Amino acid sequence: MTMQTTDDSQHIEAQLVSVIVPVYKVERYLDACVASIIAQTYRNLEILLVDDGSPDNCPAMCDAWATKDSRIRVIHKVNGGLSDARNAGLERATGDCIYFVDSDDTITSNLVERAIDSMREYNADLVMFQFDTISDNGVPLISDYKHNDFDTVMVMTPEEGIKAQVKAEIDGYFWSFLAKTAIYRDHNFSFPVGRKIEDMARICNVIGESHRIVRIPEVLYHYRLRQGSITSGFNAQLLKDWMKAADDRETYILNRYPQLKGFMRLQQLTFFANLDYETIRQSVTASLHIDPEDADELRRRIDRLRKDAMDNGDHVPESTDSLLDLLKDSVGDAVDDFKDNFKEMRDDWKRIGRGWREYMHDKELDREKN
Repeated sequence: MTMQTTDDSQHIEAQLVSVIVPVYKVERYLDACVASIIAQTYRNLEILLVDDGSPDNCPAMCDAWATKDSRIRVIHKVNGGLSDARNAGLERATGDCIYFVDSDDTITSNLVERAIDSMREYNADLVMFQFDTISDNGVPLISDYKHNDFDTVMVMTPEEGIKAQVKAEIDGYFWSFLAKTAIYRDHNFSFPVGRKIEDMARICNVIGESHRIVRIPEVLYHYRLRQGSITSGFNAQLLKDWMKAADDRETYILNRYPQLKGFMRLQQLTFFANLDYETIRQSVTASLHIDPEDADELRRRIDRLRKDAMDNGDHVPESTDSLLDLLKDSVGDAVDDFKDNFKEMRDDWKRIGRGWREYMHDKELDREKN
């Protein structure tokens, strides 16, 4: 981007943006990723390539890139996982803003410029944008993420942002937003090391410590869906990490925003109730070989949420109760020799699911009338 002569433009370009890229076993995609970063129209960047002990050619590739662009710094470290690599980048970052990029993805040439411009225009310290999906070979794929389901600029308070995230209207991907460094620095932020689903565990910490959020309806990130990615294969350990992430998110929200306690309780119940049959079958049944203790904890989580809601006087729709019972039954069946009763449960699930959707539709109409 050519330097402007106005005071505003000088101020914008003066902001240093730290782009943090954890790197591990992505030699097929790394060049495309880094090339898309150095091609940014916004030039005032420091690019931190964090080699997380990658056993392939990635360390040498990172060093080669550093010789081509003085804005690139390489951090070589012992393998510790994605969270550890991101934390290492955060510790070394010196920019006014932080942006994370996954090393197998690419970004549009104007991502940083659009984010910084929007940050200034709406006096925000966190800017979110849309993304699309591409294949291993960079071919565009059809996708339908709720995160992208808006077509006008949205300005939100932190509380509104948290509610949208919990309702899955905002995804947890850290590459889907650019934020002021102070949000991280001033609140002792770090990713949970040794676990996956780290984005979900910490996304609300960032949203909740912002002052104003702006969401712009522009596709600025290309998310590569590939077979070898961290979350491409769901397993029992991933389920454990998901539950820990859900606990982390809830703990932060209830401590920082205690007024959202009732909202959190009902939204978690709604999340379980809205799981479709295929999600349950794929996530909880025999193919995953889930440890019985994990299945028991999932059942206990549902019971706790339901009891807390009732004790607090929150109304839990009858259809939700029925769906939750079916979910618990399906978990139990998966553990108890994976009983072959899924066809009957699927029919019940669809029937009661229609009742739930009708209830929510009527509730929304009542809200609009009032």
